[in-house]
Amino acid sequence: MKTSLRQIRQDLKQPHQLALLLVALIPLFPEYISFFLVIAAAVLAFCHLRVAGKKLAIGTIGKLMLAYIGYTAFTLLYSQNRFVTLCNVGMWAFFFLVYLILYNLLTDTDRYDSMMLYITGVAGLVGLIACLQYRICLFTNSNFIEVWGWLDDIVFPLIPLDLTVPEYVMRSCSTFTNPNSLSMYLTAVAPFVVYFNFYERRDGLRLFCRICLFLCFGGVIFSFCRGGYLAILLLAIALLLLNIRHRFTTVSLYAMCTALLIPDEVFKRFVTIIPGISLGEQLLDNSSLSTDITHNAGELLVTPSDIINSSTADLAVNDRYRMWLEAMESIGNRPIFGHGMGNGVSQEILADAGINAPHSHNIVLELLLGGGIIALIIMALIGFKAVKNGIELMRNGYGYSFWIGFAVLGFAACFCIQGMVDHPLLTPKLVANFMMVMALIERANYLYTAKGIAVRQKLRKTLLAKVKQP
Repeated sequence: MKTSLRQIRQDLKQPHQLALLLVALIPLFPEYISFFLVIAAAVLAFCHLRVAGKKLAIGTIGKLMLAYIGYTAFTLLYSQNRFVTLCNVGMWAFFFLVYLILYNLLTDTDRYDSMMLYITGVAGLVGLIACLQYRICLFTNSNFIEVWGWLDDIVFPLIPLDLTVPEYVMRSCSTFTNPNSLSMYLTAVAPFVVYFNFYERRDGLRLFCRICLFLCFGGVIFSFCRGGYLAILLLAIALLLLNIRHRFTTVSLYAMCTALLIPDEVFKRFVTIIPGISLGEQLLDNSSLSTDITHNAGELLVTPSDIINSSTADLAVNDRYRMWLEAMESIGNRPIFGHGMGNGVSQEILADAGINAPHSHNIVLELLLGGGIIALIIMALIGFKAVKNGIELMRNGYGYSFWIGFAVLGFAACFCIQGMVDHPLLTPKLVANFMMVMALIERANYLYTAKGIAVRQKLRKTLLAKVKQP
């Protein structure tokens, strides 16, 4: 462990390693701080490339994302809210830097492993904060304290936008402002944390990685996001099936211990997916927590499960149907080009129908609503390329390539599951995380597949031949 830490400290003295760490640290800080972290990482990365004499490169997925950003800018011509669309274009264009930084820096397996370590550590820390939030809230019988709330109170009045942070009863948000955003981040990186746990090459950090994995899952659990529950359940089942021959006993033991430690209110929250089970008709005021609130039948809400489910369960499930129906009706009016990209556009459309929601809670409907069929096709091509890379990695043999392929396909599955009930590209930190994962996927294909290795060997021979020429 000490040797590994000493090596990490030495690595961080190098500009490119520090740039990788800054990108990985984005989820730990508020949305507005993430811009400064990306700028610092970009400066370090481009200075490193300049010293190394390398040109800026971009892969196939990167080109598709540029096409998506370009089309988002095109929707400014007819958007119902041009300011919102312009902000959306700026957000995507700025965080494309994250893709460029990682795609150009992750040129060997050692750097790739370092990035996996940083992601694992940050995910574990975010999950730890979420677990502590829930437990402190439970023991003190009070609502959780937002980590960056004190800074938000200073910054938000200075931003020329109407920014409000709703309070959630006993649902952990960790370093995010929304428990669903927390869940979407952790389920997106969880497959890569799993990969690094099974096939990491840094000696002495195995226990650290195991703890981070449990904390990552714990963060999803205490977000009480049912889409996140489905995502990690699918991931756990896939792990069990893939390890029947190799590590079935170990993984089964982890799964059993985790199941025994999960609080009862988590299981009760999970079954509220089925309509009619929860107590959503008796709504709570989300800005306070009180055990004195009663049901219509006169029963006290005394357990965490009662409080959480009464305030959000049926409301969340039933209102989504209304949002989806209204979104589909609006999509029918402009099916090709949509109404203009940006979350505020869909929010205004839903508000006109009497629905108070920030978005349509479905990534497919959100893309169709904002950019029509064209936006959906471009994003589908990005997804297809990512899945194709994952399949190629898994077919390359059981080992590093197989498990990074599993992480890629695991990300795709978790992203789709969360995307069916929420908007996983809603905030700057989520967009930055998406860009990070896209770069990881594309670079993994280059580093670990037989085709990618052949390309690297050919490039190395070409460079050596040029050096030997008089």
